[in-house]
Amino acid sequence: MKIKDWFSFTPVPQISAEALNTQLAGDNNFFLLDVRSHTEWKLSHIPSSHSHPVFKTNLANIPKDKTIVCVCLTAHRSTPITRELLRHGYDAYELSGGMRAWWKYNFPTQKS
Repeated sequence: MKIKDWFSFTPVPQISAEALNTQLAGDNNFFLLDVRSHTEWKLSHIPSSHSHPVFKTNLANIPKDKTIVCVCLTAHRSTPITRELLRHGYDAYELSGGMRAWWKYNFPTQKS
């Protein structure tokens, strides 16, 4: 990840919690990339999400044939990862508002 991924003002594509919840109910072509710490992920995460903390994310472990949705707490850590994925040709989005938006609607979560 490059420093410009953190300090750019260029917006990234986003998906709302409501839209993601609807899409997950009918489409299995998503890879949910949760970039929070593994401890945060264990406490509460979107079912079927994958824990890849922001500074440990290895693009070799991210599938290119799926739509990637980057998730963090407030959509701060997910922004630079989304930029990096887009730069490498991924179809990537950020969960708008992060897990706080997901929790606001009381959508399903799980603990590990």
